[in-house]
Amino acid sequence: MTRPVTITGDPEPDQQPHRWDDHVVFYEDVFEPLTQRFALAAIEALSLKPRSRVLDSGAGTGGAALELARRGHRVTAIDASLAMARRATARAAAAALRVEVLTMDGQNLSLPDGSFDAALSVLGVILFPDAVRGLSELRRTVKRGGRIALVTWTAPEAYELIGELRAAALAVLGSLPARPLPAQLRFKEERDFRALFAAAGLPTAEISEVAAELLAPSPAWLAERLAFAPGMAALLDGFGGERAEVIAAFQTRLEERRGPGRLSLSARAYLGSVTVARD
Repeated sequence: MTRPVTITGDPEPDQQPHRWDDHVVFYEDVFEPLTQRFALAAIEALSLKPRSRVLDSGAGTGGAALELARRGHRVTAIDASLAMARRATARAAAAALRVEVLTMDGQNLSLPDGSFDAALSVLGVILFPDAVRGLSELRRTVKRGGRIALVTWTAPEAYELIGELRAAALAVLGSLPARPLPAQLRFKEERDFRALFAAAGLPTAEISEVAAELLAPSPAWLAERLAFAPGMAALLDGFGGERAEVIAAFQTRLEERRGPGRLSLSARAYLGSVTVARD
């Protein structure tokens, strides 16, 4: 059986929860609208009954959890970033929605066995240093016969944001250094994504592809907010003294190719869903 791809060495910036604390605002503004499209597909894949008890692992600023609560479900959202959890709590309160938000490591959930009807994780579990353990924890906490839905990146060549940034950096720098496979792309191949479910003791997953768009009011708006996640901030810092020039080239390239106004950049992900086996 194919085993999930393993990344060795120190955790990457995106895998260090405390580093997300400095990116809450930009993440919510720039990135959550993109991931929310994936979240909606994951919610539908859960086939929830009314007032289901649902766990959202790696909930970020709470987009998926808030949508579940709007639909009348009883939601527990967990994230290891204290600032992300606080923002999700504040948003739920502002919208008068009941969401239990906990600051917790998704690889070691302090939650009882079989306490949820379903669980989902949108680009969360797949980023954990031990993704198998993170998914195994969802299996443990979901009732037999309940559903789990997971979202992971696929087709990175179709992720237009990074493609445009790479093209701008190449124009400025002349060449780009080889980079190891980022942790969030460990499961970009369907066989590796399926292997993750199998390694976590789950039945064969149903896999489908979901397309979404990153929307921005303008290239200038997006260029000012490119450091919306720790990994993006580290990538930009890696350009050293040419950082500002690369970002300016990114903005100019988008304005020339797509105009100075509203912008749409495509991305694709896999959605894997499975029913926890009954005893």
